[in-house]
Amino acid sequence: MELMTLDKDFMPTGKTKLKYFDLVWDRKYYESGQFSVQVMASDYSADMAYIYTNDRPELGVVQCVEYSDEGHMVSISGYFYEKKLADKIIYPALSRYGTRASYVALAVSTYKSDIPRLVVAEYEDSGEKVQKQETGATLEETAHSILKVDEKAYRCRYDLEKDVMMFEIYQGKDRTQDQTENNFVTFSRGFRNLKNVSAKDDSSNYKNYFVVGGSGEGTERIYEIVDLSGGGYQQQLFLDCSYEIYDPDNQTLDEYKNILHQKGLEKAQSYVDIHNIEFDTFVNCGAQYLVDYDLGDKCDIVIEELRKSYQARIIEILETWSSGKHTVTLTFGDKIPTLYEKVRMH
Repeated sequence: MELMTLDKDFMPTGKTKLKYFDLVWDRKYYESGQFSVQVMASDYSADMAYIYTNDRPELGVVQCVEYSDEGHMVSISGYFYEKKLADKIIYPALSRYGTRASYVALAVSTYKSDIPRLVVAEYEDSGEKVQKQETGATLEETAHSILKVDEKAYRCRYDLEKDVMMFEIYQGKDRTQDQTENNFVTFSRGFRNLKNVSAKDDSSNYKNYFVVGGSGEGTERIYEIVDLSGGGYQQQLFLDCSYEIYDPDNQTLDEYKNILHQKGLEKAQSYVDIHNIEFDTFVNCGAQYLVDYDLGDKCDIVIEELRKSYQARIIEILETWSSGKHTVTLTFGDKIPTLYEKVRMH
């Protein structure tokens, strides 16, 4: 993968093509990705602010530079540009009735402030419409949590020629055998396109019935039920959303309860029945990466050892280049929470 470096004004620095030794390009769907690259000290320049490639949609933001006398190497690392949204919060409050995508686009347009070059792309305001209200959360947190309900994500794609950073809301393609619009992609031992498999099914943190508590005290408190059990066994949890204030002068009770309902749906994403599959694939064997499938796509996975098959989205693509070898590791399904994250949820 060819890299070039840009300064803080998005102008090329030094050589057009950056010579590197080891590169890690960690792309993620429901959160911000990151990168690291090692170069010779002689190829490093202090004005390097961004790592750009025309081969991937991400733009790396230089946040950490480390030097070692051993080998005279410089390690450059940071997050992708999507992380810039973590620098901005929704304040004052933003309330809107519309699709989740339209809410996120409006929030970014309204509160992006001085994020360089960022322009919100056009989108179709179609789909389920909801009442949504937010105050104080970062744009990053808001965008990821809201869009994940619809299995969507966002990215910031830099156009070098036009010198513009496009904020895009998108959804990976369905490449399972349950559809006919796109090519099928299946990963299995039989297709010889996976190795070093790690699979995990974990229902220990799963909940499917949420009582969302809003404004008020005692018998006057407002509650909303989010039932995702489908009529089956209920695994219940109380969610305290008392910080969402009911304002009867500016909203109806139904509008307020709709806001609580959306909060419940977003919180529910942290209590899923986890199915996580990770493995290395072969870049040009069978289905080709970036041609037949990409980040966010939903594919079929067969794990013969477990006698199980899955349909899941690619939530992470970890690419590494080292000693001339390109390795691609795919992660499907759900992010596995750490013990700390599980405790914090409760």
